[in-house]
Amino acid sequence: MSRQESWQESWQEPTQPGDHYADYCQWPYDPPAPTFGKLRQSSLVRAALDAAGAHENLYAACRELRRVLGPFRTVYGVKLQGGKLSFEFYFYDYARLGRDLSIPKVLAALSPYVRCDLPPVEHRPYFMFSIDLDDAIVTGEAPLNEIDVYIGNPGSSVSSGICYAHRATGLELKNFYFFFDARTEQRHIADKVAASAHLDAPFDLDQILWPEMVDCGVIVVANKRRHDGIYFSRIRSSQLGQFFARAGWPADVHKPFADNAGYFDHLLFDIGIDYAVDNGRVVILKSAFYGLL
Repeated sequence: MSRQESWQESWQEPTQPGDHYADYCQWPYDPPAPTFGKLRQSSLVRAALDAAGAHENLYAACRELRRVLGPFRTVYGVKLQGGKLSFEFYFYDYARLGRDLSIPKVLAALSPYVRCDLPPVEHRPYFMFSIDLDDAIVTGEAPLNEIDVYIGNPGSSVSSGICYAHRATGLELKNFYFFFDARTEQRHIADKVAASAHLDAPFDLDQILWPEMVDCGVIVVANKRRHDGIYFSRIRSSQLGQFFARAGWPADVHKPFADNAGYFDHLLFDIGIDYAVDNGRVVILKSAFYGLL
């Protein structure tokens, strides 16, 4: 049985020699534990697809991305909002205008399942783009009518990116992302989180900068149109379990991970929350975890 076929049959996909390890920005890392006999991050998106009762075409779309692009070239995001799971897929090529991994290439790979008539933006210097896929899109009931494209922010002293929604009507500014070293820039992180149009001072920032997560590798502060977000990048597998519990993830996702936690300890994960503040209390609007497909 091939690796592609084995992914169809079981949510548990074993590691292989030569596997690529990188975070959700496709920045490589050295595994923090031995990798032999462990499970790949792709195992968890498969478990989430099972939990969501996803249409078989969504599984097929994932397989096609891996077949055409190769393993580990796609970053998945599994999101929980209003008790419902959803799936977003991210693609990086830091060569920008010299890119190989482009929107047309991904749409061609997905063409058996996804219809998209958006005009090309290949002369724009995007380094990343993402698409949301659901049952309606992969069965042809609805077109893919929005692609998020991400542009750099030259001249900023803080590493950052800008997200635009690409629709038939054009590009619309959507989100700003600011990247900080979690270990050396703690003061800057706190200042950036506090400098929000949505927070009344004084505010207990521990509600946002979760103490159990702040020893991660990178923290990303996001300013979005109606609220803010926070991302903890390169957390350990034990912290992913804490995230699932604190953010209220369903047992159908949390339990497969918890029951096999030792098989994921060689991996680093990335998580994020979008939040609002109600009477001085943080309310999670949406949460997500990320990995390589």
